[in-house]
Amino acid sequence: MCINYPMRNGFTPVRPDCETGYSPPEAQYIKHACRKTSKGIISMAYRIIKGTFHVKGYAPDGDSVRFRAYDQNCWNLLTWKNQQKKKEEFKQLRFEGVDAVETHYDESHQPRSFGVAAMEVMLGLIGVTGMVYNLNITRILQANDATPGYLAVIGVDSYSRPISLVFSGDTRLPDGSEVTFAELEIEKSVNLTLLRQGLVYPTFYKTMPLELVDRFTDEAAQARAGMVGLWALDRTHDFIFWNRDTIRDDIVILPKLFRRLTTFLDAKSSYGELKNYLLSQNDRLTLRSTNTKTTLGKLIEVTDQRVQLKAPVEDMIFNP
Repeated sequence: MCINYPMRNGFTPVRPDCETGYSPPEAQYIKHACRKTSKGIISMAYRIIKGTFHVKGYAPDGDSVRFRAYDQNCWNLLTWKNQQKKKEEFKQLRFEGVDAVETHYDESHQPRSFGVAAMEVMLGLIGVTGMVYNLNITRILQANDATPGYLAVIGVDSYSRPISLVFSGDTRLPDGSEVTFAELEIEKSVNLTLLRQGLVYPTFYKTMPLELVDRFTDEAAQARAGMVGLWALDRTHDFIFWNRDTIRDDIVILPKLFRRLTTFLDAKSSYGELKNYLLSQNDRLTLRSTNTKTTLGKLIEVTDQRVQLKAPVEDMIFNP
């Protein structure tokens, strides 16, 4: 049963504003509580929601899967922009802090080997077996799913996806309870495991607790140093953007950058328009190392068809 533990008022996704209850307008649908830890430190709070994972008839990827809560009333503890999405029995999740190589995006994809690897490892971690795919490997037709697990949800994003740390099995924490990051068994999370194995990129937003950013940054740095998984082939920071095949089949780059380049190819007729197009997307972020506010477009240098990202991916904290 989902226990309706009261959540404090206020929208406060940016850490320094926890005590004031202020929230920037772009994060108005990321609602959570701010709690004081035993050391008196303000910390973001998560909601525990228990249920089962589902893939049959759906198109999961390495950082997203469908989830059915045991008690649908648990979703009432979150704030939703889209009330119709709130009523859906099977919720599409967004895994917090990680971004998997795209297996299907705008009729395109990134190199399939890494995308499928991340998806199948993720499915194994949540106990799903016996997958039968369609011929395009974009949808699961049969599987042994409905496996038990639980989420630690910090809010709902603009696409009505619960932003979740994902766990297999059960927990002593009550369904619907409000907990801090320190109370979670983060080492058991699917998110961290995928990051450790080099199957996903770290992708951080201002809605994330700094403790989680620190933990994920350390894990990503170790994976990169060991050239684990996708880090052995990562070309995010310097590559020649010859054509669509470059980002679809040839190289592995940050999925957020892949998505921007894919929409650029659909929208424009000349590679000379790339820099201005990236600037126009206004992907606002803060560089954590210098506390500099900027955009992804400003951090990308374009010379003819050479593309260079001038900041480490884990140093970028995106606005929601």
